[in-house]
Amino acid sequence: MDEDLRLVKEVLKGNLDSFNIIVNKYEVPILRFIYNIIKNTQTAEDITQDVFITVYNKLYLYKSEYKFSNWIFQIARNKCIDYVRKNKKTVEANIDEMRELASKEETPQELLEFKEMKEQVEKFLYSLEETDRQIILLRYSGENTTFNDIAQIMKISESSVKRRYYNAREKFKKNISVQEKRCRG
Repeated sequence: MDEDLRLVKEVLKGNLDSFNIIVNKYEVPILRFIYNIIKNTQTAEDITQDVFITVYNKLYLYKSEYKFSNWIFQIARNKCIDYVRKNKKTVEANIDEMRELASKEETPQELLEFKEMKEQVEKFLYSLEETDRQIILLRYSGENTTFNDIAQIMKISESSVKRRYYNAREKFKKNISVQEKRCRG
């Protein structure tokens, strides 16, 4: 966090190299987060670019008592909400994009199992309420996002985040258990 604060101060002094470091550090996690909500590569890339334009233009508004990563993810979340409201639909991933996400496993059996599990996880994620889905996506964004971080990003209480997260996790376990029973039966 100290590194982020130092970089922000440098950018505010006019150092563009420091902003490039910020972009390089957060671009992939932000893109991954946005893609998991929007499900379209080109749109996710456009929104990610818009996030960093906003970050650059609004950097002076960042309050150093908060985690910088939370601030960026909050901007990304808001951009996604704006996009979804504007377009009133969730764009489905096309088949080519799904191939890009395929596992690197070698055997056809492993590939099939991976694909089936991925489909189960995606189906489950999209059966969740939008808030619950975003909590799960933030938690697994790869940035070691804490419940407190998620609460700040989503502007809800930490206890609410935890409750929703653990409820979603339990639903997923039950969902998988039901799926396995169907496969055996």
